[in-house]
Amino acid sequence: MASDNGLGILYTGTPAALSIDLATRCDEAGFRSGWFPEITFADAFGPAVVAGQRTSRLDLGTGVVGIWSRSATTLALQAATAHQLCGERLVLGLGVQARGYVEGWHGQRYQRPVTAMREFVAILRSLLSGERTNVEGEIFSVRNFQLTVEPPSRPVRIYVAANGPKMIQLAAEVADGMLGYFHSVEYVRDVVMPNVRIGAERAGRSLDGFDVAVGFPSLVTQDDSGIQGIKGQVMMFATALDSAPAYADSIAAAGFGDVAGEIRERVAAGDLRGAVALVPDEMADALTIAGSPEHVRGRIAAYREAGLTQVVLNPSAPDVWFPLYEGHFPVESLATLPPFDFPRFLQVFDDTIGGLAA
Repeated sequence: MASDNGLGILYTGTPAALSIDLATRCDEAGFRSGWFPEITFADAFGPAVVAGQRTSRLDLGTGVVGIWSRSATTLALQAATAHQLCGERLVLGLGVQARGYVEGWHGQRYQRPVTAMREFVAILRSLLSGERTNVEGEIFSVRNFQLTVEPPSRPVRIYVAANGPKMIQLAAEVADGMLGYFHSVEYVRDVVMPNVRIGAERAGRSLDGFDVAVGFPSLVTQDDSGIQGIKGQVMMFATALDSAPAYADSIAAAGFGDVAGEIRERVAAGDLRGAVALVPDEMADALTIAGSPEHVRGRIAAYREAGLTQVVLNPSAPDVWFPLYEGHFPVESLATLPPFDFPRFLQVFDDTIGGLAA
């Protein structure tokens, strides 16, 4: 068995059966974690459970499940069951998600995200501990529910999706880890880590064992051409401010705030290809994990030096971009979206797993 390379992989956009196969390969290659997103192509728990039965050491994360997508009791039942079935290796990643997901897809009211996450995590902790739970929160409530399953020897670990300072502080205060996204080294050093320390100090806890994880659009290639191919992803997240306003802060911390403004103007005008062309190599490199395996290892080392305890790769097909929520791109520009090259997407996974195996 390979040793732990300290890396995670997100299986975004992959059909459930394929994500399970990829998780098996990641386990054999010595990756630390595999993360199963829950957006439009699969739920998170089903693939995680099956992957858990086909792997031996890989942490299996929900990356991430929205706190307004289910009741706390339903989520506790799913998490406890999945944890049992995958050898107590479940990592329960939670997020508030975008307002459009919450209100458009789930018919729920998106409100006070930090307060909502604090309440939801507290309720889940109580439920997963087997306590009879009665909580009347400002946003969430549970009355007289007790989870009647055998207590695990290793409790379910809870991670909070966190990009802005307040949510990062909350994650360090109440969770076992955080999962950010699209953070520059400078943002990790100057924003993430100071706020992690603030949250831990508020709770009077040590950071020993707290996982500071961040995900990145990634494109591992035999040469450094991946930096060119990842620019569409940079354009996507540089303009997705309704999804996470902190993306702009991460970009500005790396010194590309003015360029990002020009990119957003070009997107607003409907010129998506022109917006991608505005992304300089240095900006793409600063906000993603892309290029040759040797270059990528250097980038990973820089993030670890800045404070991350886990780097999570989100492999992307080259030269691909798409809207992350309704209204992200002008409607008239949607006809210009590039086709998704699925065989190339699979090749990217091959290059990532093979190039970065422990």
